[in-house]
Amino acid sequence: MSTQKFTRRSVLAGAAGLTASLVVRGSAGASKRHRFAVVGRGPMGAAAARHLATAGEDVVVVGPEEPEDWSQHEGAFASHYDEGRQFELASSEKVLVRLAKDSVRGFQEVEKATGIAFFRRHSNLRVGPAGFSDDHYYNWDGIDAVGREFGVETVHLDDQGLSEKFPQFRFESGSRGLVEPNGGVINPRRMVKAQLRAAEANRATVISDEVLALNRRSGDIEVVLKNGKSISADQVLIAAGAFTNSAKLLERRLVMYLYGVTAVLVEVPGESRPDMPTFTCRFGSEEKSPVCFAMPPLQYPDGRWYIKGATASSVDSPIAGDDGIGPWFRGKGVGEDPKLVVGMLRKLLPGFEPGKARALPCMVSYTPTGNPYIDRIDERVGVAVGGNAWGVMTSDEIGRMA
Repeated sequence: MSTQKFTRRSVLAGAAGLTASLVVRGSAGASKRHRFAVVGRGPMGAAAARHLATAGEDVVVVGPEEPEDWSQHEGAFASHYDEGRQFELASSEKVLVRLAKDSVRGFQEVEKATGIAFFRRHSNLRVGPAGFSDDHYYNWDGIDAVGREFGVETVHLDDQGLSEKFPQFRFESGSRGLVEPNGGVINPRRMVKAQLRAAEANRATVISDEVLALNRRSGDIEVVLKNGKSISADQVLIAAGAFTNSAKLLERRLVMYLYGVTAVLVEVPGESRPDMPTFTCRFGSEEKSPVCFAMPPLQYPDGRWYIKGATASSVDSPIAGDDGIGPWFRGKGVGEDPKLVVGMLRKLLPGFEPGKARALPCMVSYTPTGNPYIDRIDERVGVAVGGNAWGVMTSDEIGRMA
């Protein structure tokens, strides 16, 4: 197992090219002064606030509450407004695997400190044509190599092995599978709640509002809030996710590519819920072959149980400019995805009859290197953004490093 220790600089090849020419801007009158201000109350920002507070630092974290009516909301959104995210380490992405693996320790610490459970072990399964491989999710050799380095347990299965291990599924003939027995499921809503509660227990200040501007002054940085008030901080960490550039808190934009994800919530009728791993199944070897992702049944705030699924439509859903972010969250994603997910679930789980399906818009932020930005812009401003679809899984370690 690898004993290499990643540092902020070694991980953040993604921050290459950022220079002191990046500055903050804005103006207003400030009130109480803090040592640190964290802009963003999502997974990374909440984790950073918790780590700073438990280290005895004076920290304030600012971010909006989840909107009650997404369709009418004109402010910032976040992608953690959900009950389930997959946790996986079976990947060829070495840096992200290390960040996720190290985050588990933080998850367990927060759960113990707050009594809020949000992480549990659960198996993962990916299935594809036996002769197919790529340089990413189906990079079988790369997954095995990184797994050996970091001690990730995986099991390869052929057609017969898949049938014996998962008799409830009907995979296409000629498939191969990879099982990760010690994967997991994260409840991102509860995770953020727990991180913020732990931060507050260590005297962090949590403010429910949006940040409109940062104003650099001779001795501090003024954080201007939407409610007309402001706070003062010696240093600022920006962890605003997909809204980092559109918030216009930096003079120079970070290079990030935003894609809209259409998560699909398929209702599980009655009391009988399928016993299943979190799985990804690819149908065929062509570039545009259908892909189905699905998580085990999860209970949502309305009290109902849903299988959360998705297709690969996000690759065809780039967000065109800052003005496209809000409309994506207020909309219904890719309109055909609910029907496609239901159809693939019927094919793969013949014993399950899906209920109604609806879309839950989400968004992912990619960086040019595939690694997150965790770095200082200068001596007083830092960033922790760019989850590359691993933001929730890696959030605690990113927050610690930031």
